[in-house]
Amino acid sequence: MNRFRPNCLLGQAPPEGSRTAAQLPELAATGVVLAASGVSPLMFVATAAGLGSMHFFAEYALLPALFAVLLITGIAAWQCWGLVRGIAIACVAGPMAGVGLDIVRAIGFRAFGTMPGSMPMLMGVLITNRTALGPDVWSNLIGWGDHILVNGISFALVYVLLFGRPRWWWAVPYAWLIGTIFMLSPDMTMLGDIGPFGLAMGSGFAITVYLAHTVYGTVLGVIVARWGRLELPIWRRFCNRYRRASQVNGTL
Repeated sequence: MNRFRPNCLLGQAPPEGSRTAAQLPELAATGVVLAASGVSPLMFVATAAGLGSMHFFAEYALLPALFAVLLITGIAAWQCWGLVRGIAIACVAGPMAGVGLDIVRAIGFRAFGTMPGSMPMLMGVLITNRTALGPDVWSNLIGWGDHILVNGISFALVYVLLFGRPRWWWAVPYAWLIGTIFMLSPDMTMLGDIGPFGLAMGSGFAITVYLAHTVYGTVLGVIVARWGRLELPIWRRFCNRYRRASQVNGTL
């Protein structure tokens, strides 16, 4: 049996026949990865909306989602799908962009008082179910890991899989949209019920959020545009498959 697999991460593709045969499973796997990418960001929203505890969602939704993404990543690497290149660049760009976002957020919190508290520390307390006890080293590690790694990669994955490798500035309005949804969501009640766009704290909250997300979008967009190797987003690949199927059916 021939076990040779091309180097997918460097952009080398398998033979054309195998690409065609693997296309439908790859599209299905991409859909699963997109769905799994929404779990971590939506946990905070669901908790704020009173649908359950973040500890519960982390155990019964986030962990299975992470397992599914890891499993699909292994399959994608073995089959040499383009999906694995999208996951790889998201795993690099997401955390780097997340660090940039949190630097701005921390400056706003500590230097200007425009943020009501530390989001990663709050998330860590909620995930580890230490609401009554307060943060400790373990909860802080979990919170920062979820905020920078899991959330950072999740939003980067959505961007890469939906848009492919567009011009770098596309990621900036994408990040602004994330920030806007955040400030209009039930999340605001978890930060002291500061209202939509944090207006109870003045304009500084919204300014800080948009500045932080501008940094996130800029870093994400530049890295994906410069080093990304996922040529086509999922909807383009789906349309191409549908078009080819229609052409084949039309010739019968």
